[in-house]
Amino acid sequence: MLEMNKLIIIVIFLGVVIFPYSDFQPGSQSRNMKTLDIMFYNVENLFDTLDSELDDDEFLPQSQRRWNSFKYYRKLNNVFKVIALCSSDMSTPDFIGLCEIENHNVLDDLCKRTHLYQDKYGYVISEGKDERGINTALLFKEDILRLISSTSWCPIDEDGTHMETRAILHSSFAYGVDTLDIIVCHWPSRRGGAIESANRRRKVAYFLKSKIDSLGKDSKIIIMGDLNDEPDSDSVYKVLQAKEAGMEGSNNILVNTGSGYMNAVRSYKFQGTWYMFDQMILSTSLYQSERGLYYEKQSFRIVDEDVLLTEDNSYKGFRPYATWWGYEYTGGFSDHLPVTIRLGYR
Repeated sequence: MLEMNKLIIIVIFLGVVIFPYSDFQPGSQSRNMKTLDIMFYNVENLFDTLDSELDDDEFLPQSQRRWNSFKYYRKLNNVFKVIALCSSDMSTPDFIGLCEIENHNVLDDLCKRTHLYQDKYGYVISEGKDERGINTALLFKEDILRLISSTSWCPIDEDGTHMETRAILHSSFAYGVDTLDIIVCHWPSRRGGAIESANRRRKVAYFLKSKIDSLGKDSKIIIMGDLNDEPDSDSVYKVLQAKEAGMEGSNNILVNTGSGYMNAVRSYKFQGTWYMFDQMILSTSLYQSERGLYYEKQSFRIVDEDVLLTEDNSYKGFRPYATWWGYEYTGGFSDHLPVTIRLGYR
């Protein structure tokens, strides 16, 4: 039944025609200001097939993975299908945060060589210190959103040197009367063990907290990303101080929209256990806003449609239908599930 659902949804994807919203100029104060749909997705190693100066040998035609043009373009099309699945009212998300992106080339191909070209996306990408060249990126609809600035924040260690980890992408946009700051993260992995690697994520959290504080308490901010920690982990809950709305002191801290999410399927599965690594965190000024952009309460969701899942033969239940199972090519979407929220405007 699961395989049949996958086939039905993919067939629907191939027939979808998406029409961009273009009733007003970017950043204008039109009376027709629309809600904004926002998506984050760890796409699982979106690399092109070309050799670079960085350590991308794993994703080359002669590598053990035999990464070639067929697999690459299938991967691009799969990413488009997931974006289409996250559409609302036949319109793709207005902002799409991505991680595990190699370079500008793959973003250009995603925006221009898939059906996504119909939606007129612009994009920005981070420039970090990761040895593999893994970056974060943000797609945005240029016909309704005006990019003000974009920069890469490279986390700094206690001794003042740059950490060899993914950069944090910070972008500011004008929309109506508001300026919206969007931060896309991919915190250090749990490679080597969750406890052993926890200090690296705490360091990135401290660095990010200082950057957020510098933006000012009235700023409307969205932090999205694969944090490789859960909402109740020290790095998120204590260092970043992102907590569930309504908790004591929540008026003075960041609000984690995914905290308390009760769905049995979360965003990532490892050795039979589901984790909520992919999160959307908002500043209280956005969460509680009474003018301009505001968070539509309880709009956070993990997109866990059947087509994005496959049977977990190693453990019980299902797992994300990934592109890879170890070094075995399975041709799926990603080892993570996407998450979405919605902002209203008043």
